Amino acid sequence: MTRTLVLGMGNPILSDDRVGLLVAERVRAVAPPHVDVEQSEVAGLRLLELLRGYDKVVILDALKSPAGAGRSPGDIVRYEASEFRGGHRYGSAHSIGLATALELGRRLGYDMPAEVVVLAVEAEDVETFGEELSPAVAAAAERLVAMVLEEVGGA
Repeated sequence: MTRTLVLGMGNPILSDDRVGLLVAERVRAVAPPHVDVEQSEVAGLRLLELLRGYDKVVILDALKSPAGAGRSPGDIVRYEASEFRGGHRYGSAHSIGLATALELGRRLGYDMPAEVVVLAVEAEDVETFGEELSPAVAAAAERLVAMVLEEVGGA
């Protein structure tokens, strides 16, 4: 059986930025036995330890696209990790991106996942302190739970 991790990311006190954490909580309650569910408020090198040993990882997060990107709050976007460029701008070990973390883990000989999927919800507000999601993102959270279960074979 494929070892799968669902990783919810975000900031629990920044309105829509908490959507990944919230969806991970909901998925944990209904996840099949082969799926582990974790939450993380930090990225960077911490990702290496979280991702090690899994065959597949599904990352849940908020996304704030630039103006003109054609996305509306609540839109859900699916990316494969291979779509991200690694880059080698190590300004800080706390701020390296997903592709760089995966590449670094492989170069260090870590057992990194063969498949990494990012499911991101277009956020309306990631700057206001608060625990309430905007209505569009709250509706997307419900859809995202179903998408995650389909992605991990638990639907």
